[in-house]
Amino acid sequence: MSQRPAGLARWRWNPATRGRAAGERVSRTAVQRRVQSRSAIGYAPAWRSQDAANLRGRGDVRSPLREGHDGRGSVRSSIRVNRLVLRALAAIAALAATAAGQPTVRVATWNIESVGQPGTGQYRAAAMILDRVGADVVALNEINGNTEAVYLEMLAAETGYSRIIVPQTNPFGSLRNAVISRLPVIDWTVHTSRSLSGDGGANDLTRLIVEVVVDVPDTPIDLTLAANHLKAGTTNADEFRRAVEAARFEQVVADLAGSRDAFVILGDLNVTLTSVPGVPNPFTEEPGGMPQSFRLGLDLRELLYRGGGIVNNPFHYLGRWHGPSTSVLDARQLDGGHGTHVSGRRIDYVVASHRLSAACPPAEVYDSADEPRGGGLPKYGDPLPPGISAAASDHLIVFADLRIPRHAGRFGDRDDDGDADLADAAALQTCFTGPDGGPLRQSCRVFDVDCDEDVDLVDFRAFAAAMD
Repeated sequence: MSQRPAGLARWRWNPATRGRAAGERVSRTAVQRRVQSRSAIGYAPAWRSQDAANLRGRGDVRSPLREGHDGRGSVRSSIRVNRLVLRALAAIAALAATAAGQPTVRVATWNIESVGQPGTGQYRAAAMILDRVGADVVALNEINGNTEAVYLEMLAAETGYSRIIVPQTNPFGSLRNAVISRLPVIDWTVHTSRSLSGDGGANDLTRLIVEVVVDVPDTPIDLTLAANHLKAGTTNADEFRRAVEAARFEQVVADLAGSRDAFVILGDLNVTLTSVPGVPNPFTEEPGGMPQSFRLGLDLRELLYRGGGIVNNPFHYLGRWHGPSTSVLDARQLDGGHGTHVSGRRIDYVVASHRLSAACPPAEVYDSADEPRGGGLPKYGDPLPPGISAAASDHLIVFADLRIPRHAGRFGDRDDDGDADLADAAALQTCFTGPDGGPLRQSCRVFDVDCDEDVDLVDFRAFAAAMD
C-alpha cells in the first residue's frame, strides 16, 4: 500500500472555500488542465477533522459512531481501537512496499447500492469491507441523495478516509457518484454535460462524473481517477445514453496520454465485455423513449448526425479501439470468476492507462464468501464472515494495486531514460514474439502492455503511440 500521510500535504483546501481549491489551480505533472465547474463538497485532511465536520455546521461527525450510537459504546470503542491498529499495520506495510520499489496505490471501485443508516447491518457491513480491503482511494456509486451524503461522511470518517468528493446535485434521479481518499487530494472536478460539451443547454449525463487527482508519496507522478456510473437498462434509449456517457467519460481524460500519464477510469459501467457492441451500431439518430429533459450536447449531436454516429459500445470510447490508451484490468474473485454483481455479470471495472497497466497490476473482486479459500491480494485484519459482502451491497468491491512510476517517463521506456525512443524500439524488435511466442524474457515485460505473456501487435501499436 502507499504510505499514509503523516503530516501536511503539499496542497490542501481552505474549508471556507466549500469546494474550490485554495489559491491557484494546481498544475498537473503532464499537462495543464482546463478549468471546469466545481459543484461539489470538499473536505479538509484528517488532521483537520473538526474543520471538515464544520463545513456543514455539525460537530465531530464521527462521535455518534464512536460513542455508542447503536447502544453498544464499549463495543464501538473496541472497534475503533482495532481499526487504529489495522491502519498502523497498513502504514508499516506501505513503507515496506515503497522501500522495495515503486510506490503502490490501492484503488477500488464499488457500487455500494446504499450507504445505509449508521448502526444498521448494511452500514456496518460496508465499514467492515472498506477496512478489510484498505484501499487508498475508493470510487463509489449510488450515494442516494443528501441524506446518504451525510451517512457517507460518517462512514468515511469511521474508516479513515479524510477527503470526500460528492456532487451536491444530480441531473437524473438522486443516485450520485463519489470519491473518498486517504491520500492528499491536490485537484478535483465534478464534470457536467455543459462543462464537457461547451453547450450551456446540454443535459446528457445520468450522473455527474467525479475526477480527482491525488498526490502519491515518494514520486513526482500524480494519480488521476475518474469515476462514473453509466445508465442501466437494455432498451435502445438506455444503450444510447450509456454510449453517450462513455463518450463523455473519454472527454474527461482526453488531455491525458495513456502512455505517459497515470490515470484510472472506475465505476459501474452496466455492460459486460462480451455483450457489446449492441444493435443498432452505430446510433445515427436519437432513439425513442428518451427522458423529456434529456438534451444531447451540440458536440455529440454533430457526431451523431454528421460525424458517422455514436458507437453502441462504451469500451469503444474507453479502450484502445478509439479513446485513451487504456487496458481493462483482469480482476477476478478467488474462485476465478469475473462477476461483480449479484446476477453474476461483470459490470464494475478498473480501467488503467498503459503507463500503469504495463506493470501488470494485480486486481481482485472481493467477496467475503470466498474468504475460506485464502490467497488473493493482501488484506487487513481478520477474514470477514461469508455473508458480509451480500449484506453490504448487491455489487462486489473491485480493487487493484497500482505501481506508480518514480519518474515522468513513458510506457516502453526499457532503458529508463525518460522517453520511448529508437533505442527502446530496437529492444522491442528483439522482444517481439507474436501471439504464440515462447516464454517472455523478464527484460521484455516492459513491452507487454496487455499482460498476456507475449509481445505482439497489440503491444507494438501501444509502443508506437508512446513514441508519438
